[in-house]
Amino acid sequence: MNKILLSAFLILGFQAGAQPIYMSTSSKVSFFAGTPVEDIDAVNSKSLSFLNITTGEVTISIPNKEFHFKRSLMEEHFNENYIESEKYPKSEFKGKINDVQKIDLASKDPMAITITGVLTVHGVQKERTLNVTLRIHDGKIEGETKFDIPLADHNIERPKILWEKMAENVSVTSLFTYEPYNKK
Repeated sequence: MNKILLSAFLILGFQAGAQPIYMSTSSKVSFFAGTPVEDIDAVNSKSLSFLNITTGEVTISIPNKEFHFKRSLMEEHFNENYIESEKYPKSEFKGKINDVQKIDLASKDPMAITITGVLTVHGVQKERTLNVTLRIHDGKIEGETKFDIPLADHNIERPKILWEKMAENVSVTSLFTYEPYNKK
């Protein structure tokens, strides 16, 4: 667990007193950057997220080396040439739910919300507004979003030799399942 991320979030979240904090207990962040010539996709299930249901603050930390590909050579190229995982070990999102008042923890129906924040990938920060679907079941909050990231927005170069194999935009899907966080 990223102790710095946790400490910062807990300080922000608890400034106004005890507030309901949720921590992701399950995560899946995947992306697709392929073309009709070749599928380039990866999955990461080691991401960490915290959600303050009262203030709407959300933090997500994604360890870049935990993206796994079907082919090891793709994984090697991703870590060494594109995302530069040694230099940029994680990608992050820090934001706030714009319509936190729409969240009804008793609802059985999916809820559409938006979160605006800063996405940091490859050391480059970009403001983004994400459309998120929330579902509540068995005391857990499940959040799902899909969005595109233009490689150029984060200074990730697409080699000319791979122009027909690698898309200019990466399609990202993420799914986080949150449970109440109990500080031990």
